[in-house]
Amino acid sequence: MLDVPEIVKQRCRSDNNREETVKRLEFAFFESGIDSLYPSNDLHPSDDLYPSDAGTPWLTIGMDRICAETFNLTESLCSGNNIVFGSCEAAKIEFMVADVEEELTGNEFAATLAVGDYKMAYGFYTVSSMVRQADRRKRKITAYDRMIRFDEDVADWYNAQYPTENTTRTVKQLRDSLCAFCGVPQEKAVLINDGLVIGKTIDPQTLNGRDVLKAICEINGTFGHIDRTGQLVYVRLQESGIYPSNTLYPSDGLYPMSGWTQAENLAYYRSITYEDYVTAGIDRIQIRTEEGDIGATSSAVSSGGANTYVIEGNFLTYGLAGSEMARLAQSICDAVGGREYRPAKMVSYAMPWLEVGDGVRAITTDTEICTYVLKRTMKGIQAMSDTIESKGSQTMEQNINIESEITQLKGKTAKIIKSVDEVSVTLSDLEKNTTAQIKTLSDAIVLKVDKGDISNQISVETDGISIEGNRFSWSSTYSSMSSDGKLKATSGEFTGDVIANLFKTTDGSIELSGGKLTITGAEIKGTTNTSTIGCSVLSAQDADIDRLVVNDSSQLQYVSANDVDCDDIQCTKIYSSQAGEWWSDRRLKHDIKSIDPAEALRVVMGLKPVTFIMNGYDEMCMGFVAQDVMELKSRLPLYGTMKNGYYCLPYANYVAILAGALQALIKKNGRLEDAVYAEQ
Repeated sequence: MLDVPEIVKQRCRSDNNREETVKRLEFAFFESGIDSLYPSNDLHPSDDLYPSDAGTPWLTIGMDRICAETFNLTESLCSGNNIVFGSCEAAKIEFMVADVEEELTGNEFAATLAVGDYKMAYGFYTVSSMVRQADRRKRKITAYDRMIRFDEDVADWYNAQYPTENTTRTVKQLRDSLCAFCGVPQEKAVLINDGLVIGKTIDPQTLNGRDVLKAICEINGTFGHIDRTGQLVYVRLQESGIYPSNTLYPSDGLYPMSGWTQAENLAYYRSITYEDYVTAGIDRIQIRTEEGDIGATSSAVSSGGANTYVIEGNFLTYGLAGSEMARLAQSICDAVGGREYRPAKMVSYAMPWLEVGDGVRAITTDTEICTYVLKRTMKGIQAMSDTIESKGSQTMEQNINIESEITQLKGKTAKIIKSVDEVSVTLSDLEKNTTAQIKTLSDAIVLKVDKGDISNQISVETDGISIEGNRFSWSSTYSSMSSDGKLKATSGEFTGDVIANLFKTTDGSIELSGGKLTITGAEIKGTTNTSTIGCSVLSAQDADIDRLVVNDSSQLQYVSANDVDCDDIQCTKIYSSQAGEWWSDRRLKHDIKSIDPAEALRVVMGLKPVTFIMNGYDEMCMGFVAQDVMELKSRLPLYGTMKNGYYCLPYANYVAILAGALQALIKKNGRLEDAVYAEQ
């Protein structure tokens, strides 16, 4: 609020029937810069103050050429349906002139308003259009304040701020440099997050300067505004609550206390319309990259947290660590929290000392109206009126929009979707260009990890399990496959065809190529003697062969046996049409029962993974000990007994056990998430 003498305010409130109450507008156009024309907002008439060192104007438009009552000034802090911190709106001035033939489009002028003998600065405006009217003597002038200077592409300026990847800037350095680049003087102010260190977070091809200014103002809980002296000021809404701090308690000096002590008391007005509610004060701040992103949230004011203000898509917050973002959210919440007001529209006498962001208080027949000047329109000259507006819903209903498309370079997001159709968690790191997602649908579970163009995915669906990836590998105790497709297994069984260009053992003693099987050093041991048996076809109901030898020129195409018992088999493929434990067709099974997930989780938690070396071998293995598994005393088939009396473990059965345990953990995790969100 401008510091205008009370006698001048009384003149504005009085009828315009005396010389001292007559209002006069004047618009002065200077040849060069007029940044230093007014040293302060409130000017008392003085030869050494007005005008300053801007020189003599080349054109002055006074009341003799300003058409009566055509003046209209609209300025706003935030003209939307709800408060949007960071808004930077330009003031607009319109008036009609007569007998002005100079082309003024693009020229800046200084406006002054005199009430009697008191003259005050009324802003700096650049002519946007000058339209001739039906009466050819008259032209309508439309002009905007210096906020429009920020409406230029500052992509080159931004990129120049970060000559290397490791370069950083504070918010204070960025705003000082931006104002200098756009040619807008700014007030000397210390903002709450001036010291925040920002790296290069975007790679813009185009970037609007006002968008940068909005981002700076938003993370400082302020609004950008051009004051009457033509400089950028950072406006904060005044306190509106009973207590100036959440930690203060009632005392003689603190309670009760109105938060509108600095508001303009509107004793006379023409009309007032207002809402039946008072907007709820903001009691929590959330900062996020996009909708669905968890981001960071401040602590709730007092025991609140029901009226959250969301800061979304502010590129200055990209790449901040979670703790930094939480501190930022808390600082903004401390600065803007608790502001309450009644949405209203007031029409009254002109109050040129009033600025956007100021508080206004009026008493009606049934209530007290306390609100902010979020938008105001001044019309006329001698019969000048002031229309003050403030809009807002009872609680925050924000429609987030990003006004410019920019490429984000840094930042981490955690996006959670919870609905009846889908429960998913997506984590992204833009700097590493990686994304990981777990998605649960009614008929599928999908796990996916992306890095650039490389994508790997596992899908568990009703009709099967699929694995897709650029490189797939696994490693287990008895089998492994490298990312280049090399498969290793201590044993194996195949129920289908094996198709390969070449099959051979590691030592080359067995080779199958081009339909020809070559075996070097094979021996067949007879059952009644130790003689060597050589044959083209070997057929027997029961054969116990100590050594099988096949000549280089011979071909052994087919071996059929009901039972093969040996110390070691090395091959690429073993096919058995009767290996029932590997078949999974429902028609081949009976007495099918579900495994209790809780029992599966108990078993998995009771397993004791160990490393070991089998007797007679040198290779270290991993797995479990059968006797340890037996101690779990589970009804599930976790172990068995071999013909020689040793215990064995059916490792394939553990796939179902692990699946049941995983399902139990997922359900438990879901309950924990529901509990966490219920507390929030």
